Amino acid sequence: MKADSNKFIPLPDELDYSVSDFYDMDEDLCNEQCTRLYEEYADIKKRYTEVTEIASGGMKEIYRAFDQKTGRYVAMAVLKKDMGEETHGPFLAEARLTAVLHHPNIIKIHDIDFGEDEKPYFTMDLKLGDSLAEIVKKLEDGVPGYSEKYNLEEKLDIFIKVCNAVSYSHTQGILHLDIKPDNIQVGDHGEVLLCDWGLARYLGHAESQDNQLLDNEFLMGQTIMGKVRGTPGYMAPEMVNDKKNRCEQSDIYALGALLYALLTGLSPIDGSVNHILQRTSVGDITSPKDRCPDKIIPSSLNAVVMKAMSFEIDERYKTASELVEDVRKYLYGYATSAEETHVLKELSLFYKRNKNVCHVSLFSFMLVSVFIGAFIINLENSRVKEKELRLVAEEERTKAEFNLKKYQEERELANISLSADPSVVIAKIKKYYHENFYNAPKATLDHVMKSLERIKEANDSAMLLYEFKGDIHFLRQEFDLALLELKKGRGEFENKALFMALDSIRDYKSKGGPAPIEVIQKMIRNLEGSYSQPLPKFLMYDNAIRSNKAEHLELVKTVFAVANKVSELKGFYYNPVTNFLAITGDYRIYSFHIPSDKRRFPLLGTLPIDHLKIRGNENLNGKTLEGLKLKILDIRGQKINTKRQWIPRGVTETIVVSEELTEKPILELLRKDNKVAFTLE
Repeated sequence: MKADSNKFIPLPDELDYSVSDFYDMDEDLCNEQCTRLYEEYADIKKRYTEVTEIASGGMKEIYRAFDQKTGRYVAMAVLKKDMGEETHGPFLAEARLTAVLHHPNIIKIHDIDFGEDEKPYFTMDLKLGDSLAEIVKKLEDGVPGYSEKYNLEEKLDIFIKVCNAVSYSHTQGILHLDIKPDNIQVGDHGEVLLCDWGLARYLGHAESQDNQLLDNEFLMGQTIMGKVRGTPGYMAPEMVNDKKNRCEQSDIYALGALLYALLTGLSPIDGSVNHILQRTSVGDITSPKDRCPDKIIPSSLNAVVMKAMSFEIDERYKTASELVEDVRKYLYGYATSAEETHVLKELSLFYKRNKNVCHVSLFSFMLVSVFIGAFIINLENSRVKEKELRLVAEEERTKAEFNLKKYQEERELANISLSADPSVVIAKIKKYYHENFYNAPKATLDHVMKSLERIKEANDSAMLLYEFKGDIHFLRQEFDLALLELKKGRGEFENKALFMALDSIRDYKSKGGPAPIEVIQKMIRNLEGSYSQPLPKFLMYDNAIRSNKAEHLELVKTVFAVANKVSELKGFYYNPVTNFLAITGDYRIYSFHIPSDKRRFPLLGTLPIDHLKIRGNENLNGKTLEGLKLKILDIRGQKINTKRQWIPRGVTETIVVSEELTEKPILELLRKDNKVAFTLE
């Protein structure tokens, strides 16, 4: 080492010294710099300068400001000018709560104080980069570079960081209650911050005792910003239905909705606020794969989303950590707890995790397995094909037998002597009508009307003829002709309810085809007594001839209301896209039994329904549901303590009940029914 290597080399005076300049300095120069720094701080009269507004929210504005004490730019939250003193407390509570949450993915609070106008403010990290909402939008718009930067793995990494922040806040007994893409900031270098804790709520069961600010009843278990609001589409059903029933799973639901947006680029539910809240309140969520069939969405993640967004709280993930664990399982190539796995699925995942080993093993096994596999596949294909052909042949045979029987009946009707007793002829026509209407409403009524017209030509004085023709004209929505036939016969006395209902629209003239919905609704609401029973047949014929299914839905709702003797139908929600129907209320009539047809006709049978949810009906009788063909019947919350006739046999593939509200003998009967799979709470 040279002798002069330890000599001090003075720095130029024009350099702008920083704190780092104090190291490796001569003691005198160091003291000089400290003195200068002290004087600079002492001269600071105004801490924040260069204040510029960058954002505005419901009750506060966000500014970009330079902090002269720390020498950096920060974000400053300030109450709006028109905010009164009653907002100071909630505003400070939000700042104080956020300040005590110490997590790398939660925005940091630097300062809380009052300005010259005596209004509170707080400063925090100046968020750089884009919000997650902006990233999702740019991905959907195809902005160059974004799809490469934010691939699926990167998006899941962002999601996991948000989950970790939520998991930490839950250990502190704090719910965020407004998790959405707009409240997540993503930096250019992978920083992820969960922001805006203005709607947070303290539950008062923190696992950690480090944060004394959460003790001493500082927050008193109240919502931070007064009445809890939220973002439609990301709010859990309990936040819509029962404002007091919020818990950690409410944030889990929002995290599921966040993952939904990352996978699809869409909010879980679109439409007006009322439409979104209504669908949320009944748990009507279309899965990501069904919503975006053109996008590549892994089935594992699709199942994770639907589990996190389950309608029932108990069916969601218990903690955010469990949700993270499932996402990591997907990333590492393991089956998630949310999906239904089978041997082939597990083998597929094992292969993805161990490709190199599998390639070597598969190559050596390939020569043998290819021959064995081909044989098995051919054998299975032959078996499946044989079964399909057998089913097709059986279906064609049944159809041929039905058509032959129908042809024979129609031929018999055509050959009936017109001089025969009209009552005998009409009885045969009625028999044909009852046996064929259910399978072919329009064709059956058309043939019946032709037969009745032939009888009318030979014997125009048969009273039974007029009454029967009146009924057929009524079903065919030829209301003026029906009224005319009833006037000729005894309809005014024998079918008084129908006569009065038709008379209420006597000015209507039928023109062929379906009648206007308004006319039908007016007529139906005037029906009274037992004649309302043929209304299911009326719906079946209307469904066969009316192309506008939205109008038919309104007609179904009207008939359902009339059958249940209510003037206004409430608690009836139907989604024609998902075939989901939710009915809330004490509606007991779902079908009519018509003795002449020896069967029940469901009032809802013309609507394609896969999932029927019934709530608030303690006296529901299962027999009235006969005739419906459902995949899921959800009657949780119903007391089931009647005889076996209550059980809706042949109605659904899966029935969901509350075990604690169902008598044990009935539970045993449900479990023994091999035709139905039962899921119990």
